[in-house]
Amino acid sequence: MIKLKDLVVGQDDKVAEKIVEKFIRESEILEMLPFDDTVSPSGKGSTMVYSYVQEKLPSMAAFRAIGEEYKSNEGTLEDKNVKLKIFGGSFTIDRVIKSIEGKLENMERQINLKTVAAVQLFHDKMINGDIAKDEKEFDGLDKMLVGTENEMNTDGSIDLSTTEKLKENAMAFYEMLTNLIDSSNADAIMCNKDMKTKIQTVAMVLGYKTESEEAFGRKITKIGNTRIIDLKNKYEVTGEGDDAVATKIPIIPSNISRTFGEGASAKTVNGLTDIYAVHFDEDEGFTGCSVRGDKVISKYLPDFSTPGAVKTGEVEMVAAVCLKNTQNAGVLRNIKIN
Repeated sequence: MIKLKDLVVGQDDKVAEKIVEKFIRESEILEMLPFDDTVSPSGKGSTMVYSYVQEKLPSMAAFRAIGEEYKSNEGTLEDKNVKLKIFGGSFTIDRVIKSIEGKLENMERQINLKTVAAVQLFHDKMINGDIAKDEKEFDGLDKMLVGTENEMNTDGSIDLSTTEKLKENAMAFYEMLTNLIDSSNADAIMCNKDMKTKIQTVAMVLGYKTESEEAFGRKITKIGNTRIIDLKNKYEVTGEGDDAVATKIPIIPSNISRTFGEGASAKTVNGLTDIYAVHFDEDEGFTGCSVRGDKVISKYLPDFSTPGAVKTGEVEMVAAVCLKNTQNAGVLRNIKIN
């Protein structure tokens, strides 16, 4: 088991060290997430499969009388596997730009931008990934938690959309949130920026505190011992060239529409969002998986000593996520914030 910070220890390659540190600075999740680095591809066309056993229901104990046998029961276990996926991106630099890089520092800027993009993609697929829609990605928590005991509040919504509604429903929401944290033994809850603000406001209304501290150059916010993490945004680019426009979209959507009830009593509610909770543990919880050794993150820098005016550089990550015990993650659905 490794964490990304372990990849920096003893690192002689300062560029690689900076890239790994950038991943950690951009992502509280990647700072905390353990990676089981045991996948060792072999043979032609290897698919880099990580196999594990998922615990769905625990084994139970009971009392018995003299002469009576125990009623046999076993924990519900399921053999599962996930394929490691490759993601990242490339950039190009003209050798003339490189020759005046002392002023422009263009290559370092491009590496940083590509690292930020890779973090955004990891966050997105960690929540929203679905291999049924795109086999190049991995399944995320939204899909993993459907139908589990810790998928909460699926039959209705709770309204925090206005100041009045927030005050009215603060205690009920806080009870739901506490149940989510306790049921999943959560080290972190993940949400969007607006939901994080609502959580802090609810805590203030009820007289509780959300504590903050500084780590890796950013502010860490906690409720009790559990981090509140805003997974931030991804971007969709439409158009081309000078007409290209980037639209910012929360990775955990903030304006979901869902319908509750059936027939004439059915009601559609807009402006909904979800909160995800995870306990990080390579044996019993939510974990990353990667190839054996220190190749979770790789960089390929342009070689300006060879012919060719335009050179290509790349930043790449090989990983996936898995949930080894469905009791150690959860989702609170249908909080109305808009």
